[in-house]
Amino acid sequence: MPKTVIPECVSKNMMSKQHNSKGCTAISIAALLLLQGLMTMPAQAANASRSGHRVLMIEMTPALCSLQPTRSRMRQCLEGYSLTVSGLDMGYGERCGRGSEPRLTPLQLKVVNRIMPDTTVRTQAWQRYGACSPLSSSNYFRQITNYAGALKLPNELNTGNSYTVLKSRFIGQMTSLNSGMTPASIDLICQAGTQRQMILTDVHVCYEGSEFGNCHNAVDNCGSKFVISGGK
Repeated sequence: MPKTVIPECVSKNMMSKQHNSKGCTAISIAALLLLQGLMTMPAQAANASRSGHRVLMIEMTPALCSLQPTRSRMRQCLEGYSLTVSGLDMGYGERCGRGSEPRLTPLQLKVVNRIMPDTTVRTQAWQRYGACSPLSSSNYFRQITNYAGALKLPNELNTGNSYTVLKSRFIGQMTSLNSGMTPASIDLICQAGTQRQMILTDVHVCYEGSEFGNCHNAVDNCGSKFVISGGK
């Protein structure tokens, strides 16, 4: 298998540690999901979920670690992750897998850990969304890495610094970085901070099958501007 070449600006473990990304135009959520075999779904998995509404849920880790003290002992808070994936709603329903545990090979677990480092988060995602789908847990998490690997996000989400940004500018960056994405493909979720500023906590990206689609029942509560918290 040919060796995968990664541009210098995305070769520093995008999901695991904050870093200064000056000089790069965008970040790829899972640039280090390297192996082509791990990024490609088997044919049966692709057929099982060829169409339908999907929502990839991305958490702004520094903001949630600060706003929700109960998270402070989670790995992503302790190790300074910039953002993590919390799950993929496959559109088949919710909470079908009570008591079940996702089964991943050691190699796949290593890959998934880069974007979903917390065991409880992975288990909850599988029980709430994955177990309702016709996919095995291995193929469900492969779907997550596929979506995450192709998605590009503005640099402000990964510098480790805090910014106040206009919603219109942020949405414009997202749609320009991702071909086929429209403003309706993005649902931004915020919480009020101590100074009543709206702080971005979640970015939901919506799909129809493998293409970007429109978000249904969007929260979209950030207002015209919000803070991206970098933990500094």
